Amino acid sequence: MTQLTDIFLGRQPIFRADQSLYGFELLFRSAETSTQADFAQADAASAQVMINLFGELGVKEVVGSHKAFINLTEELLTSKNRPFFPRDQVVIEVLEDAPVSPALLSSLKALRDHGYRLALDDYIFNPELAELEAYADIIKVDILQVGPKQLKTHAARLKSQGVRLLAEKVETREQFEFCQRLGFDFYQGYFFAKPQLIQGKSLAANKLTLVQLLAQVNDPDVALQDLSRLISQDVSLSHKILRLASNTSAGKVESIHQAVLQFGLNRLQSWVSLLAMTQMDDKPPELMRTALIRARFCEIIGRHLQDLPAETFFTIGLFSVLDAMMDLALPDVLSQLNLDDRVMLALLDFEGEAGRTLKAALAIEQGNIDFERPGDLAPGWLSQRYLEAMAYANGVMALAEK
Repeated sequence: MTQLTDIFLGRQPIFRADQSLYGFELLFRSAETSTQADFAQADAASAQVMINLFGELGVKEVVGSHKAFINLTEELLTSKNRPFFPRDQVVIEVLEDAPVSPALLSSLKALRDHGYRLALDDYIFNPELAELEAYADIIKVDILQVGPKQLKTHAARLKSQGVRLLAEKVETREQFEFCQRLGFDFYQGYFFAKPQLIQGKSLAANKLTLVQLLAQVNDPDVALQDLSRLISQDVSLSHKILRLASNTSAGKVESIHQAVLQFGLNRLQSWVSLLAMTQMDDKPPELMRTALIRARFCEIIGRHLQDLPAETFFTIGLFSVLDAMMDLALPDVLSQLNLDDRVMLALLDFEGEAGRTLKAALAIEQGNIDFERPGDLAPGWLSQRYLEAMAYANGVMALAEK
């Protein structure tokens, strides 16, 4: 039976000047730190917030029709993947530790051009960050770190430029009323409410299916029908994408393929990369890289040998790490799968051309030069194909880590 796990999300309300509710800042919480923040891995924390909100709990259930403020790290902001969340409801927060760079400014411009609203988080008027002000719709000012005189000067300056101001860490009525007199638009802090904990359940995705999906969405020749078929094979992935589609689409979604078509390849790449970051955090990234290298190498050789379909060679390479991925002996894992006998023999006994190809991959991986060559192919040619597989895997992993 597939195990459900607890998921958590912090939610702190944001109010207008008349104290009506405007939105919520959504905060990372884990099972170990469900009552407090944990910023040890900022990229993964931001990814987990988005996965929990859009793919598990549901944006309507968490924030209703109000705005959702979500922190994005520099790495996630500068990712080339297109955001998958709705621009009419999400406000993207640029964290205060994001260094100003041409890549960051270009990403912020692109996000605004696509209709996303941006907020600068925990702003304290650091001159090094001043260049970001031109891209901000909202600036969240940490009023505990900014003195009253400085607050007056900068509030007047920014208001004259049409920027809306949000007072963060408001803890007393005096602070609230002072910011009101300065014309602040929004307010957040313990004076109004402490963060609330939202709890739900999540169904974990099959890790090997997720690795396959990660590889396929980054293949420029992939067909959306193939992605739909792969997602359909895993109940968790199917649930997540339908949940995601229902939260980001105005109309009803009737099938997984319809959800995939609505998303398109670019947004699917973004979603799968974030999902991999959150679902594979208990395994070293090098394990996934090894799986992708072996799979791609076997696929390339399989196309040349034509002994079995190239996708079967790919699967054999991918499944060769199944024992490490699942923390079980490989024969035990494979016994639970309805695999073709030739696939089983290749994986367990290195039989057939596919088995020899996998064995060659393992030998090259370990720096050995004395191995049985599949199809009697030249060692130099095989080594070159292995380098191509490494480049492919590195490219996929770079996208996943963005």
